[in-house]
Amino acid sequence: MKKLLPYLFLALVFETSSARALPVIAPAATPAAASCAEHYNVVIGVGDKEKVAGALANAFNLQKEFGAQCVNIEMVNFSSAVTALTPMSPAATQIKDALKAGINIVACENSLAKFKLTIDDMFPGITAVPSGVAELVKRQKEGWIYLQP
Repeated sequence: MKKLLPYLFLALVFETSSARALPVIAPAATPAAASCAEHYNVVIGVGDKEKVAGALANAFNLQKEFGAQCVNIEMVNFSSAVTALTPMSPAATQIKDALKAGINIVACENSLAKFKLTIDDMFPGITAVPSGVAELVKRQKEGWIYLQP
């Protein structure tokens, strides 16, 4: 081992000096990641069409408080809440603004079928999941914080 020690030392010196000779290009820190003290994942479950506007207001308040870049928000709509996600909805302006702000709005396919609606009836940009309640369970299992307005 004592005989190998000088060679290990030389190998270390050579490796270090050659590493210094090469430029190191670090990935640029994104402004979003750099400005977040903490990052949050929040899933909002909405099952009542009368609560969609309030849930959207909650989502905007989260973005305002933490910074939009520091919080991922998914609003899962099921039961009668899916009927409030159409372009003719009283909440259409809020929905458009939420989608533009990066809030992920999803509709439950089971609920859409119950109300004889399809994803094509929804505001453009809204996506569908097979089961809204299953989506909530999956997100919570992944560690997302659950809110219910």
